[in-house]
Amino acid sequence: MHRLTHYRSSFCCVAFNHNYRHNWVDLGSRNMADIPTKDPVLNGHHSEVHRYTYTPEDLVVQSSPWEKFSRSKVIYNKFDEELCSRWDEAMEAGMFRYRLDSLQTKILPGRLRFVAQLNVKRAQERRAPQNIIGMNHPFDPKKFNFTKIKPGEIVFELSPQRDSPHQKNGTVVQNGTTSEEPSASKRVKKSAHMVIINVSPLAYGHILLVPSLQDCLPQVLTEEALLMAIEMTLLSKHQGFRMGFNSLCAYASVNHLHFHGYYLEYELGTESCLTAPFHSGVHVLNSDYPAPGFAFQLQGEDVMGLARQVYKVANYLQKHEIAHNVFMTRGTQFGEDSNSLHRTLRVYLWPRKPVTGPKDDFVFNPALCELAGHLPIKVEDGFTMLTEEEAVKTIKTQSLQREEFEALKTEIATVLG
Repeated sequence: MHRLTHYRSSFCCVAFNHNYRHNWVDLGSRNMADIPTKDPVLNGHHSEVHRYTYTPEDLVVQSSPWEKFSRSKVIYNKFDEELCSRWDEAMEAGMFRYRLDSLQTKILPGRLRFVAQLNVKRAQERRAPQNIIGMNHPFDPKKFNFTKIKPGEIVFELSPQRDSPHQKNGTVVQNGTTSEEPSASKRVKKSAHMVIINVSPLAYGHILLVPSLQDCLPQVLTEEALLMAIEMTLLSKHQGFRMGFNSLCAYASVNHLHFHGYYLEYELGTESCLTAPFHSGVHVLNSDYPAPGFAFQLQGEDVMGLARQVYKVANYLQKHEIAHNVFMTRGTQFGEDSNSLHRTLRVYLWPRKPVTGPKDDFVFNPALCELAGHLPIKVEDGFTMLTEEEAVKTIKTQSLQREEFEALKTEIATVLG
């Protein structure tokens, strides 16, 4: 089993090995803001949270092929340090439903290079998913949502500084640096973007990004939320940090806007799989991929342009009540093989058949990570017996038929202009 190695902040471990045996080293003060902000309200009371601020200059646009990426000597950046150290602290504090031990992993033989991992505890001990029967459910404050989490589940507030990274009138410490902040009377109050642990983790570092948490938005993509998720993916220096989204009727289990994020120490076929040009820079997955879908890539550093492009397609799907999943991963530029140095961020958007009612019919549920080739398996027998052929068959049961996708492409071409 590969080790997931990272450097941590003050009084936190520098090495992690899935069994949580820690080596303690003082690496200096935290690169975080211990801001006594009391904006987030959780379980009816205010809670102090840490704030992680960033600017566009902090985004890591360039990456390296996996063959040049040493799993045993990973040098993480400030974002990874903070996310991993706080996630580990939450694990040690017992904030999760179960302890995530070493996950048995295998690469399924075949051209698709599916990565299967046995995670029985998630299937057995996770919170029961909400009963989702439609794409346009309004937010329901009576049901579980992320305003009801425990304060110890918060990782940090994610605070982008896109327009005014340097602020004045009032001192605050952010990312370990004293800076100036305008007085409350001069600030426009906005609901904070929160990063919280997923209490039923499917992999190491499994977190949820909840954009504008206190706005209590339903599980429907917005352009701003997509921008936050893309930027968060690019804040990490780790090759295997992925993010994604499940719409309602596409295995979203909570109707409160959120993205998943986690670390996976294995290369996925979707990082370099073949795509075909479609329209306005948008591609589609090659016809031999089991789940027809749209593919996008970051052009240069135009993060906002990427978010806008993905949103155009996702918004059409939402308005027409077509369930969908999104997956974000570092990979090669379209048309390049897996060893290419021409790297970028890939974003996949899969329209798919809707899922309602019980969600336990398969050895894995084809959602955001499964469609991308990462298969968390629920039962040991299923893990042992699973083949690429069987995995493809499961994915196809919930994907659009080729004819349906071709008809949808005609409509999406009009949307893209």
